[in-house]
Amino acid sequence: MVTRVASGFSVQRVWLLLVIVVVLCGSVTQQASAWFTNDECPGVMGNRDLYEKVAWVCNDCANIFRNNDVGVMCKKDCFHTMDFLWCVYATERHGEIDQFRKWVSILRAGRK
Repeated sequence: MVTRVASGFSVQRVWLLLVIVVVLCGSVTQQASAWFTNDECPGVMGNRDLYEKVAWVCNDCANIFRNNDVGVMCKKDCFHTMDFLWCVYATERHGEIDQFRKWVSILRAGRK
């Protein structure tokens, strides 16, 4: 009798652990996809690599000036601001400005 109770208790633990793992995995997946669901940049889905390349300019700019607000303003309106252009020049990537404009237009595709 004791072995049945003990084995039943063990099975319950395994099932509980399995349910917790499944719930946590689902939660992490939703958070990761939500991070790339950006209302300001509707073209991010499917173009994460472009988003990362363009966002890198803003991150570098924020690091240069040691001010996170600079990075936020750079990314505002899906990189379609003077702050973004200013950051391109501040990070000395002005030779790539045409490429960045093309990438930003791809990321902004579908905006109303």
